[in-house]
Amino acid sequence: MVPNPRHAQLVELLRRVQTRSHEVGQAYQRVYASMQSAKVWTGPTAAKWTNEVGERHHRLSQLVRQMTHAIEDEMHRHPAMVTRSQAELIRHQLTGRP
Repeated sequence: MVPNPRHAQLVELLRRVQTRSHEVGQAYQRVYASMQSAKVWTGPTAAKWTNEVGERHHRLSQLVRQMTHAIEDEMHRHPAMVTRSQAELIRHQLTGRP
């Protein structure tokens, strides 16, 4: 048995997503906190904009969680170890070679 190239690819993708997830989670945080403080901008338009930023912040966090779950689900469909011939076939499929 040898490592499954597809599984290894998914592990690496998950690692990259998890590494960036904190950065993504903080994307709107500072702006949203500043807007909520009412020290930056006030009034009806500011309130509307603040709500929109909050919604985008929440939506972005949801999307990261969905991506993480999708990658994990896909990883469970591909065993970590396969036969040498299966690994070779997977490598061909991943590179698009016949």
